[in-house]
Formats: sequence, structure tokens, C-alpha cells
Amino acid sequence: MTESYQSRIPTLTKELWREDLRFFARELTGRHRSPYHLVSRQAFEQAVAELDARIPSLQDYEVVVGIQSLAARIGDGHTFLGTGDLYHFFPFEVFWFGKAMRVVRTVPAYQRALGARIVKIGAYRIGDVQRRLQAIIPQGENAWYVLHQSAHHIVHVEPLAALGILPGVGSAPFTFENDARERLVLPVEPVLPDAHRDWVDAVAAKPLYVQRSEEALWFTYLPDAETVYVNFRRYHDLEKHAEKLFTFLESHAPKCMVIDMRQNPGGNYTLARSHLIYKIQFLPALNRAGRLFVVIGRGTFSAAMTNATDLRRQTEAVLVGEPTGARPNGYQELSAFALPHSELHAFCSIRHYRFQDRDTPAVLPDKRIDPNWADYKAGRDPVMEWILAQKP
Repeated sequence: MTESYQSRIPTLTKELWREDLRFFARELTGRHRSPYHLVSRQAFEQAVAELDARIPSLQDYEVVVGIQSLAARIGDGHTFLGTGDLYHFFPFEVFWFGKAMRVVRTVPAYQRALGARIVKIGAYRIGDVQRRLQAIIPQGENAWYVLHQSAHHIVHVEPLAALGILPGVGSAPFTFENDARERLVLPVEPVLPDAHRDWVDAVAAKPLYVQRSEEALWFTYLPDAETVYVNFRRYHDLEKHAEKLFTFLESHAPKCMVIDMRQNPGGNYTLARSHLIYKIQFLPALNRAGRLFVVIGRGTFSAAMTNATDLRRQTEAVLVGEPTGARPNGYQELSAFALPHSELHAFCSIRHYRFQDRDTPAVLPDKRIDPNWADYKAGRDPVMEWILAQKP
């Protein structure tokens, strides 16, 4: 453990951790709509007993990751232990382009890693790291959810240490490989989740979908294509943002509209139904084949996935991109509870929804276009290029 390490993990006696564990297991299985839809009762109870027996020999952070792993065993993405402000992380944003995990953002100290593939963390190859991370990623959604979540978890320090990938919390050597197959090893220091960071991006000319990431919904007009591009990333103040959008549509009368939801993790799906989808249904100039497009992807989750099915069913939108990171027929809606001693918050699904007649592992696009590094590196978005090439 490095001297600069400042833990945010609760510090409890072993007996208090065991009490929290038992409370967690009891509440989780009692509240969940169907806790044994993926894991058997026997397997889950055995995993709880094994963690309970190991607690006397574990560090606090290892207990937290152990409880996180138990939540993941339930299988759906709405059942998890809240760890958002607990874990340190290595200051990288990474993305899977095919089988290569590449650094798309970092801080100036590690700028040499931009665009490179991560090939090892510590002594472990990236494939081995991903396999170990499956223990804390619910496996009952789909492959795109697992891919998206692994890119999120792979830079978190405490899980990497608890899962045996790193010998402990603190700095770690990362091995990178660039497009010329040259390797670079950098010792990387972890930071707190709310530490100020001056991010540097892998590309200077960023595609529209990665611009203005702090905004919940924004739009711009592409005059050459007479198209309105709408980036719908979050549900915050949706009514206000939607009102501005429809005022713009009325005054500009574009020929096409693109609603990009590939980075929308969800919220309240009824808001989009009321303030976006219902109104789009009554725009005859846009609600027709070849004029309305919805972009989806591995980051389209929860309510965003639901609204993608709404748009397919209730409008003439064409869905473009990757499959969503959520199952259209599956477990959703959060019930939250706090563990009595650590005060960690846990969440579980309390409803089962069927948003699609056909049971598929994801909402599948009408036109599938997967991200690729060559386009991203060049600042291009093949999804938008395909859409803008269509003639209404």
C-alpha cells in the first residue's frame, strides 16, 4: 500500500462485516423479483457462506469486493453494490475496439499511452484480467453489457487487488502496445474518483457523439445534410431540453433527424415517452422511413434501451449501431437498501419487463455498425456517415 493511499472503504470489525454480509444476503434475496433466475439458491448460499468464512483473513476492501461479487451473481445489471465513490482508479478511459482495449483519454503524465492497446496490467495479460473481472460483472444481461462494464471496472484499483490481479492497492505497471507494435511499460499511480483531472484525448477532432459529454441532451443542425443531430445522453431536465428541440424543429423544418442514445445509461423511461416519443409521432415530415434514425450501442442501458424499443415500435425510426447493453425482456427497477454498519448502498431489481415480443439478448439494430479504431483515430463516425449517406 502506497503512502499516498487514502482509503474510502469503511473500516469495521470482522464481526460487523459479517453482520453486514448476512443482512445484505437476506435483503437482496428477499427484495429481488426473482433472485435465482441465473444462480441457484444453493450456489448463492454457498458463496455467501464462503465469503463469511473468509472475512477474518480479509482486508476491508476485499470484503467490499466480495459483497460486490455476490450481487453480480444474481445476474442482472440493475442488481449491484454501489461503489461509485469508493474505489481509486488509474486515470485512463478505455474502450474495446474489437478485441483490443485502447486508451481513449488520460492525463498528461501518461499521454504516451493515448491510442495504445493495454496488453498487461501488472503481470497479467489483458485477457486474463478481463476473465477475473467477470466475478464482479453480472452475466445475465448480454455480451455487450459485459464488454462495456469491463472497460469501466478494469481501471479500478481495489477490485484489481481483491481479485488477485495486483498484489495490493497502489501503483501498478501497465504495458501498452502502439500501432507499430512497440511496447511501453509505465508505472501508474491511482487517484481518487473526484480528484481534479486535466484530461487529454486520443484524437483532436472528436466525433459528435463524444463531444459535450457533460450535457444531458443537446442538438445541432448539419446544414449540408439538412439534418438535426440530437445527442440524448441523460434524462436530467428532459422536458426543458425537449421543448427547445421541438421549437427548433418547427422553425427549421429539417429533412432528417438523428437521436443518438449510444451513451445513455438510463433514467425514467416515461419522461422520454411523454416529452420526446409522443411528440415525434406527430411530426409527419420526420416520422417516416429514411428520415428518422436512432443510434444505439453497448452503453444504451435501462430506460434508454426501453425508449429505443418505444421508438422502433411507435415510430418509423431506423435503429443503427451496436446491440444495446441491456436485454429488452428482463429485470429492471431499483430497490435500494443500506447495510447497517458500513452504510454501503445496495440495489436490486424488483420487476420483470417485456419490452419486445421477440426475446433477443439485446435490442438489435436494423443496421449494425460496430466501432473500429481506424475510424475513431481519424475522428470519423461510421454510424453517422452511413446515416447521412441515406437519401430520404
